[in-house]
Amino acid sequence: MTQQISFTSIIESSAKLPLVHVDRAKFLTGNLSKFCTPLQVQKAINDGTLHADIPIETLDSLANAVINSETIKVTLISTAAGMPGGWAMAATIPADLAQFYGFVIRIAQELAYIYGWDEMFSESKDLDVNTESQLILFIGVMSGVSAANKIVTKLFGETAIKAVAKKVAAQTLTKTWYYPVVKKIAALLGQRMVKSTFASGVSKAVPLIGGAVSGGLTLVTFKPMALRLKNHFSKMAHMSPDEFARYEDSISADIEEPEINDEVVNLSLENTRTDFWVCICGAESKGKFCSACGKMKPAGIPQYKCDKCSWEPDDKYNPPKFCPKCGDPFDDGDIVQA
Repeated sequence: MTQQISFTSIIESSAKLPLVHVDRAKFLTGNLSKFCTPLQVQKAINDGTLHADIPIETLDSLANAVINSETIKVTLISTAAGMPGGWAMAATIPADLAQFYGFVIRIAQELAYIYGWDEMFSESKDLDVNTESQLILFIGVMSGVSAANKIVTKLFGETAIKAVAKKVAAQTLTKTWYYPVVKKIAALLGQRMVKSTFASGVSKAVPLIGGAVSGGLTLVTFKPMALRLKNHFSKMAHMSPDEFARYEDSISADIEEPEINDEVVNLSLENTRTDFWVCICGAESKGKFCSACGKMKPAGIPQYKCDKCSWEPDDKYNPPKFCPKCGDPFDDGDIVQA
């Protein structure tokens, strides 16, 4: 079975699921009240956390705690128990995919609010063009798309820092200037999703209906994605206004558009899979349990490809510490399949 699906349709369907929207005021009140004074909490809600005299280290600590909490939720909560009744809204895409990106959208909102973002959803909870575009940009940062990093940096100055930096205050950014690039990023993310996940048969490693999201998929995909966004926000939040202005100046005025082939991609759901998996003890196995040590096969096993020069190791499960072609270290950013 093959169907055509765009990345924006995944975001739109996932955003309709219950528990995906985060109430900014409620979220900030519930979390900041543990570390801040009532005055700081109210200032954070009204003007953003970066204007509430809250140490950035406190925001970093809170962000890490939220990431850990959401990672546990996305790992353990089943579709039936976690989001009752919501899957009828996402009937056109696999249920596990909708649930995964539902949690991605949720953590993206929480991290944005921690680092000074305004409310993203309207009172009607509808996913308007601006909200959808920002979510795609956040996911682009999570996925290592450089163009998304640059746009989010400019939006950070406009949204979180606001008039603090003179360079930002002098700009007259609108809500539409980045839309054309967002479309390119969405198409690129769609292609990456197909190539790195479903085209390799991982869709069969996770139950499509009624099951929990794969623990392996979560550990090697969700948490590293969330940490990339958190680290980008934190890096900018730690800067003084002058430092941020210089950092923003270092970004090309004309943000390059990522190269893609088509905005709509084919989502493969064929019953394909890798021939073997590699246990943490190093043994290769084909069954549900390791033939050497007896450990159960994880639901998702990371495979690697250099994200700088596209070099692929002969054993994709066990790459060298550094790429022999360009010298780039292998890390979470080089994972192409989970």
